Amino acid sequence: MAAASSSTLAVATTLHAALVVLRQQRSVKSLGTATLLLPGLAFTASPWFMPAPVWLAAAVMAHLAWFLACEKLVPAPAAASPRGSRPAAGARSATAGNAASTAAPAPAPAPAPGSSFNPVPVLAVFEESEEIKTFRMARPEGFEFAAGQFLTVRVQVDGKPLVRCYSISSPPEATGYVEISVKRQGVVSSMLHATVRPGSMLAVRRPAGKFTYPEGDDRPIVFLAGGVGITPLISMFRHATAAEPMRPATLILSVKDERCIPFRRELEFLAERHPQARVAVVTSGGPFGLVAGGPAPVARFGGRINATLIGKLVPDAANSIFMICGPGAMMEAMRQLLASLGVPQAQVRYEAFEAAIAISKQETVPGAGPASAAAPAPAAARGGAQLTLEKSAVTVGVTAGESLLEAIEGAGVAIDSSCRAGVCLTCRTRLLGGEVECSSDSLDDDDRAAGYILPCVSYAKGNCTLDA
Repeated sequence: MAAASSSTLAVATTLHAALVVLRQQRSVKSLGTATLLLPGLAFTASPWFMPAPVWLAAAVMAHLAWFLACEKLVPAPAAASPRGSRPAAGARSATAGNAASTAAPAPAPAPAPGSSFNPVPVLAVFEESEEIKTFRMARPEGFEFAAGQFLTVRVQVDGKPLVRCYSISSPPEATGYVEISVKRQGVVSSMLHATVRPGSMLAVRRPAGKFTYPEGDDRPIVFLAGGVGITPLISMFRHATAAEPMRPATLILSVKDERCIPFRRELEFLAERHPQARVAVVTSGGPFGLVAGGPAPVARFGGRINATLIGKLVPDAANSIFMICGPGAMMEAMRQLLASLGVPQAQVRYEAFEAAIAISKQETVPGAGPASAAAPAPAAARGGAQLTLEKSAVTVGVTAGESLLEAIEGAGVAIDSSCRAGVCLTCRTRLLGGEVECSSDSLDDDDRAAGYILPCVSYAKGNCTLDA
């Protein structure tokens, strides 16, 4: 029988060699790679010992049959799952302000079931202004939030745990990370500024809060921010440009002077890139008027936010939604101003964190009891009641006008608390028995149905028992 040409023999040898290499890549070493490769090596040499075309074809068919048999009897090892997170869809461009790595950060571990606080790594720290820093943390899987909500952060200062609430400044679309922007004021904020670096760990609780972006509403939205009050509003503004780019969105920021303008480059970027987004910065040092020479995308004014400015920037104020966050006096002034412009009260929403801010400013000694900033006791609250703390096995009397949190602290029982104004949910505790009056609306319907209250704004209406 005539032998095939040398080129045909070379092609047959190459086919056999390719099957041998593929078999080697797909073999499980613990099952004996060499044993599986020996027949393939024999097939590779066969064209030169049996060069007739019929034998070449038979050898190729036999080698294919052997390869398929190995595939069926000896499965290939499972490929390792790639690590890493989903890309951060809402991550900021480097030209927009906070420069970030183009690679998506690895996600933090999912929150442990039943754990109040979860450790997350800090990925980056950004200087937003002379007094405000942004801390970017890996966003744990399942850490969903709405633009405008806050995180509760727990830190150790001189061996004592302190808990504070900070608004989330990143948008929900940034799935790989979550950011808080913190002004340096008080013990905890100053500690974060001084010690937290990339690679540090922070203990955080799931996002909470009801001051959120008004979804499902086509009306124009206006954000009125005073100083660090921009933090929840910048999250909403970023979300508006990403999720509802056709909705008119105006951000008006009031600050003391040029040095106090946070997110400066990003505000310019957003205003330039999004036709429906508008930004104005008002510096209080100086009389009202348009400031010349400012960056083109951002309108600049001196003085304070007033009716003239609102008229310039918001064509139809009475048909717009207003979101306000800032110092208490500023928010009250804005509410009165908007009422005078004919804006219905239902279209004006604001963040009431004045109590937490006051505590931060007053606190000077780690672990010292902060001055109470809770709301006044409701008329229904009365003294002479007995409060039983089930877990602590402690019973304490509650005097008239005293909140349950104050009674608990007076008994020397440790309980997490932060805002003391019924906002942050840090002191959320279950009522096991009795009746109390809780003046906060921060608890959702499920919490209330399960018997949870906020002791900082809860008052005994008789003997009661808490799961504390």
